Amino acid sequence: MSEGSVKTAIRTGKVSKIAEKLFYFSIVAALIISAIIMGIARYDTDITGEADMGSFSTRSFNEGWRMDNDSITLPATVDSHVYDEVTIINTLPDDISDGSTLMIRSSMEDVYIYVDGDIRTFYSTDSIRGMPYYIPSAYVVADLDSADSGKTVRITFKFKSAGELNEVVISNGNNAWFKVISDSLPVNLIALFVLAVGIIIVIVTLLLNGSYHVTAPRSLGLLMVNVALWVFGESTLRQIIFRRATLSQYFSYINVELIGIFVCMFYDEVQRRRYHKRYLAAEIILFVQLLLNILLDVTGICELYRTLLISHLWAGAGFIMIIVTLITDGRKHQIRGYRITAIGMICFVAMALVELLGFYINRFHLFGSSICIGLLLLMTATILQTVSDEVRVFHEREEEQLRTTITTIETIASAIDARDEYTGGHSERVGLYAVRLAREMAPEYGLSEEQILRIHYIGLMHDIGKIGVADSVLNKSGRLTNEEFSLMKKHPEIGYEIMQSLGGSIDGLLDGIRYHHERYDGHGYPDGLAGTGIPLIARILALADSFDAMTSNRVYRKRLTDEEVRSELLRCSGTQFDPELTTIFVRLLDRGELKLNTVDGVAADECGRVMKSALLESRLQHDLLADTDISNPSHVRMLCYVMKLMEKKGNEYTVLFTGLTPDEKDGSGETWASAKKTISEHIGSYDVNIEYTGETNIIALYDRNDSQVNDFIAGLKEISGRITTDKL
Repeated sequence: MSEGSVKTAIRTGKVSKIAEKLFYFSIVAALIISAIIMGIARYDTDITGEADMGSFSTRSFNEGWRMDNDSITLPATVDSHVYDEVTIINTLPDDISDGSTLMIRSSMEDVYIYVDGDIRTFYSTDSIRGMPYYIPSAYVVADLDSADSGKTVRITFKFKSAGELNEVVISNGNNAWFKVISDSLPVNLIALFVLAVGIIIVIVTLLLNGSYHVTAPRSLGLLMVNVALWVFGESTLRQIIFRRATLSQYFSYINVELIGIFVCMFYDEVQRRRYHKRYLAAEIILFVQLLLNILLDVTGICELYRTLLISHLWAGAGFIMIIVTLITDGRKHQIRGYRITAIGMICFVAMALVELLGFYINRFHLFGSSICIGLLLLMTATILQTVSDEVRVFHEREEEQLRTTITTIETIASAIDARDEYTGGHSERVGLYAVRLAREMAPEYGLSEEQILRIHYIGLMHDIGKIGVADSVLNKSGRLTNEEFSLMKKHPEIGYEIMQSLGGSIDGLLDGIRYHHERYDGHGYPDGLAGTGIPLIARILALADSFDAMTSNRVYRKRLTDEEVRSELLRCSGTQFDPELTTIFVRLLDRGELKLNTVDGVAADECGRVMKSALLESRLQHDLLADTDISNPSHVRMLCYVMKLMEKKGNEYTVLFTGLTPDEKDGSGETWASAKKTISEHIGSYDVNIEYTGETNIIALYDRNDSQVNDFIAGLKEISGRITTDKL
């Protein structure tokens, strides 16, 4: 891709991102507009021209009631006690028509409705076979006709709890139910939604069992199903939902006591079972309480309604325990792992307490609305937390994969540098020089920090193809012949083929490996690319690669001076190197902002100390060029490789060149062969002892301090006074 194409792509990418954001903003705006229109459609009173849906008119019949000669307006709470019987009296309107009804809601009390002294309908314990004393609340409806106009209506209540008198409504047919349905529809629809989502969550988590950590969502699903069933059981529509509505009290009581158990199970899993013993104890207590309550009801000892207070107290204790655990996790900073869910947990506990207090403080309130809202908040928080966790795990996996790739890259780079005696630490230095250049050019070329980091890793890997180059070519003493150089030029293609399997892991990796020897004038290799047709990463590496070559010693020359390096870079600008990048690179040199990782052309560590492995390589190259008869150069190179690996771990070898003094005619009969045998018996298992020349050995002492090294040398003197040592 050309430089102009790169900049155009950057601009195009920015425009594309802006267009994408505008697109998503438009979608969200459309959704908001849709919600606003729905709200207007639901609550706007201007219905001119809309299809007529008929009349659902009702009239309240709450005025004019008398109780013990006192006037009373409904709804009302009267001063009465359990088992008290209260009667209220009124006169029906004069315009009662056939098919009319009178409706009042019972709040657990027995209700008897009389018209003109005759009983029209009643709802009581005695009216239902097998029903316990405490019957569930229900709407009681009495049929009226035109003959009832102006007649006396009497309603008698036998209280079983607080004295509550609900409002009375007169309507045509069952029109009175329209308002009940309209008022109860939202909470029942929410409960239906909660039930459906809860079932889906349970099914999905069962299917995903073993693939993900799904216990907490599964407990949430069970809690949602449980709460939804409880809401249906307590709904004012239960007479419409269930044919035997009175049975709803049984599963309603059971479900309300199960709520605490499922809440404990869910919170226990969310908090990663840190408080498992507490939650398990609470679950056992609540379940035993439920079984005991059922047993007491079945045996007739105590009905479920009477034991409900104890269950609520236990549930309250459970909520307190939950709050305590949340506070504890907050203090220990463990809440960070589920902070989104924690917000939902707090909201649910708060709304559940509102529901519980409403039961005791305001008996006229609609059951289920508060706890359903709390549950929806908890569900939303849990979904967001789950998505957040999955995204975090995905990124962690990506980062772990990247770390693994990077470790592999660094290991391979070390192996490459260790094998090539000319370029000890070369790949690492190229990576560092390339990063410094990339950071300097980042503002102009739009390079992100992530891209700069990738350039470093690509620099480490750029010479991986040298693995496929023969030792006789790679480590030849002296300049290469044309034939040998043609083989050396194959290493970019070899590296490209080797790394194709990892090419997708790091963007630009393959380009950097294949094209870092391309020249700006098109005379490079392997593909003869020219100008900005050479990938940007390859042009960066070409400069960093050549700079390290110029500032490092080679077997055929010493490193160039700083002035020579600068001149060579400028001379090759526009031919070998990208002129714009060269200008930036030279600017870094002139400002002294490019730190060399060599000392006098020899590889150095991060602290600027010459690496002993590099010194040994230099010694070997010097002796080979001087035609010294090295016994086995490959053994020395292997030692250099081992030393480099240990140096990366912070451990070093101390290298000693050992031999005998020239005078072998002292009458002792000692020979170098016998001396070598004696020496080999005194080195440690981690040390290395190899022959360098016919009269010299290399002893590499592993991880020894100066005192230990001196003691070893002294020990050699004790073996033979003729053994000499030369520390590298």
